[in-house]
This record gives sequence, C-alpha cells and structure tokens, in this order.
Amino acid sequence: MAEVFAEEKARLLPLPLHPFVAELVRPVRQLKAIWVPFDLNHYSIPLPAVGRQLTLVASAAAVRILDGQVEIASHRRSYDRDQYVDQAGHEEALLEHKRRARGQTPSGRLTAVVPETQAFLQAAFAKGENAGSTTLKLLRLLDDYGAQALRAALSEALERDTPRISSVAYLLERRRRAAKTRPPLPVDLSRRPDLADLVVRPHQAEIYDELSRTDDDQDS
Repeated sequence: MAEVFAEEKARLLPLPLHPFVAELVRPVRQLKAIWVPFDLNHYSIPLPAVGRQLTLVASAAAVRILDGQVEIASHRRSYDRDQYVDQAGHEEALLEHKRRARGQTPSGRLTAVVPETQAFLQAAFAKGENAGSTTLKLLRLLDDYGAQALRAALSEALERDTPRISSVAYLLERRRRAAKTRPPLPVDLSRRPDLADLVVRPHQAEIYDELSRTDDDQDS
C-alpha cells in the first residue's frame, strides 16, 4: 500500500493555498428589534442598524451580520436553543435608548422626579381614573407645588386609598395652608411677548389712601 501511495503522490494535485469557505448567506428581513433570529437562537446587532436591509453569514463557528459589505456584528455560533447572544454594547445601547425615551414622555418626567407616581397611577387606573388625564394634572401640580410636596401628597393619598387627583390637590392645599405659604403660580406669556419685560413699580400705601378719600373726608 505504501508503495502505491508513493507512486501516486507525484501525480496528485497540490492542496489550495486558501481553505474553502463554506458559509450560509441569507438576507435579513427588516427588523424592529436588535435581535436577528437564526437556527433557533437570536444574535444582536447595533441599534442604528435596526430596520435596514442586512445580510447574515453563518459558518460552523461564527454568525456575522453585514450591512452591505461592512461587518457590523460578529458572534460565536450557538448550538443551544432560545439563546440571545449579545455583542458587548448592543443591549446596553438599547436599554439607554429606552430610558431616554421614557424620560421624554409626561409619565416618564413624573416618574423620574417623583417615583411614587408609578404606584399612584396604577392605583388610580384600578379605581377607574383616566391615566392620561391624571398624568397631565399631576404635572400641573408638580409645577405649582414642587416635587417634595407632591411626593408627600401622593404617599398620603396611597395610604388613604384615595388615588384621585382631587385627593392629591386637597392634600397639597392643606399642607400649603398649614405652612402658611403660597406656591408660585406659573405665568404663561407665550402669547404676549410684549409683556415679558414689563416692570410694575410698587407705590406707598398712603397714595392709595389719598386716592380713595372723598370730599367729606377732607372737610372733616
């Protein structure tokens, strides 16, 4: 046998310089999330690539995602089932994006400043209150009374099991009167820009007394 191989060796073609690439290539449909499904698992892509026409290239060891000819993600191929394989930074960017998006909504602003808002809105909704209307009214109370006072009022309303705007407004006003302070009322001058720089000069109280005095008062 060895003699036959030695005789045939000289006639054999040399091996190719580069190994043969055996990869599965398939288009990726437009995604609404950062996870690309493939072979019972999911592989992450960068958030800016969501919604683009991408290409998946899979070998026995790796799963790569291409945007045109540019590789935007590379993962070790998993042979498990229902695994979410994340490349460092992809999922963190998604969570940060969601956090910022929540902060731009009315309820997000309230929750960021007054954490008790979430529990209050859930309790109010369970009582049949409208969540959207309640949120907007809570924002007005936040502007009028401040975060600290609103947090205390929401906590007390939850303790009393009265998750209603009327209850919160009553508690805030009661606290204001007890403290003998008046909340600053916001003034919207967006429709009267000519009044933005208006300055009212105060006068002495005696001047108003003189204006209100009648002729009879002067004779006496």
